[in-house]
Amino acid sequence: MRLEPAMSLSRLRLYAVNTFIAVIVVIVVIDTLPQTPLAVHLLVGPWLVRLGIRQDVWNLFAPEPDFVNTHLKAEITYRDGERREWHGPEWSKTTAWEKWVRHRYVEWYDHAALRSGAASWESWCRYIARTERPDLPDADRGAEVRVIYQEAVIPKAENRPWPSIRQPIPFDEGWVLTIEKFGEE
Repeated sequence: MRLEPAMSLSRLRLYAVNTFIAVIVVIVVIDTLPQTPLAVHLLVGPWLVRLGIRQDVWNLFAPEPDFVNTHLKAEITYRDGERREWHGPEWSKTTAWEKWVRHRYVEWYDHAALRSGAASWESWCRYIARTERPDLPDADRGAEVRVIYQEAVIPKAENRPWPSIRQPIPFDEGWVLTIEKFGEE
C-alpha cells in the first residue's frame, strides 16, 4: 500500500509538530525539576530564555513565599508644562481572566525595578509619555518622566487576627526608580 505524496507530507508535518511539542514539554519538565543537575540547567537555560519559556524558581509557596506586592507609578511633566500621572495595573482589582491573559505583564512589572530591567527604562518612559498624551505630537520630546516604585508588605499568616480581604494592604510612599529627561531633539 502506497501513500499519496500530499498525505505523507501532512503526516510528516504532524509528526514534526508533535515532536516539537514533546521536546518543549520535556525541556520545561527538566527545567522545573529540583533534582535536575546544575550542568543540565546551565545547558538548557539559555535556550529556554531565548524561547521565552524559562521557568526558573517558583517561590510562590515554598520555601520562602513572595510577601511583597509592588506597584509602579510615573509622574510626567511635558514640555508645555502639563503634568500627568500614570499608574501601573492594580492586579488585586483585575479579574482572574485578565490576570491569566496578562500574566507576562505581571512578571514584567515585578522585574522592571531590578537593575537588570534598567535597559528598558528609557524606552518604557517614552512609551508612557506618549500614551498619556496621545493628543500631543511627539509627546516624549522635552518630557520628564519620574518612575516611582512602591511596596506593600503582606503580613505573615501566623499573625492574628487576619486582615480582611476587603481591606487593602497600604503601599509605602515609594522611592524614585528612575528619572528620564528627554531633550527637545
